Amino acid sequence: MKKTFYPKEFIEKYKKLLGEEWDEFFKTISKKEEKSIWINNKKTDIEKIKQKMLEKNIVLKKYSFSEWAFGINYKKPGDLEEYKKGEISIQEKASMLPVIILNVKKENIVLDACASPGMKTIQLSNIAKKVIALDVNTKRTKILLHNKNFFGLDNVFVKRMDVRNFKEKFDKILLDAPCSSEGLVRKKRDALKGWTQEIVLKKSKIQKELLLHCFDLLNKNGELVYSTCSFAPEENEEVILYLLEKRKNAVIVPIKLEGIKIRKNLLCENCIRLWPQDNDTQQFFIAKIKKVN
Repeated sequence: MKKTFYPKEFIEKYKKLLGEEWDEFFKTISKKEEKSIWINNKKTDIEKIKQKMLEKNIVLKKYSFSEWAFGINYKKPGDLEEYKKGEISIQEKASMLPVIILNVKKENIVLDACASPGMKTIQLSNIAKKVIALDVNTKRTKILLHNKNFFGLDNVFVKRMDVRNFKEKFDKILLDAPCSSEGLVRKKRDALKGWTQEIVLKKSKIQKELLLHCFDLLNKNGELVYSTCSFAPEENEEVILYLLEKRKNAVIVPIKLEGIKIRKNLLCENCIRLWPQDNDTQQFFIAKIKKVN
């Protein structure tokens, strides 16, 4: 079996950060995680998928945070007919949570600020009236367009554009920011190849710019969810603290998730971390931000 690659600098950094939890953390990120799916209501419904899985002797495990989210005891869900028809998407459990926390309503028009490849866009499309999905990279925008068409997301409008040049206002914005992708190490054993602290700091600078601009695109009383799959405080807490320093009308909203263990955040009150060892997921940092005036 191929071993997971860990840079020496990464190990030193997170041993110091995690202290006595390091062993449990390292053990968790060194093993594969549970497969999970989102049922795409643009093409099917929950009961149809449940019946199809039952006929194939595939067990679905209901997740508490959404009626459309399930764990699946099947090694390669991408081989299933239901995936090939766009009826289900394959999405990691923790990755589903930023959209859940944004609490989109059916009347909302939502900005998905850095949308590709589009798994969270599927979620938003299933809930919202309309989704504007942006990505600055040409190749990634093509992937986003493919997934829009493949999953039948007729209320999603894709634009190749840097959100920092976008001007429209919204009540709901998702900023799942481009990051150093440290949390993907459970999915991709070579995810940390090429990782350096310099990359983390470079990403942090961009994230601060993205978050500040996205906050300015909010209407009064509008809400924004900022998330990354990075472990790095530089890409998470420091980015939120930067926003709070620059925008005095930004308020961090408390987050509650049924059935999910979340950590209190000492640096940024009301922000949450999902550590892999707590819920057997990949890493996620999530903050819900409201513009109060």
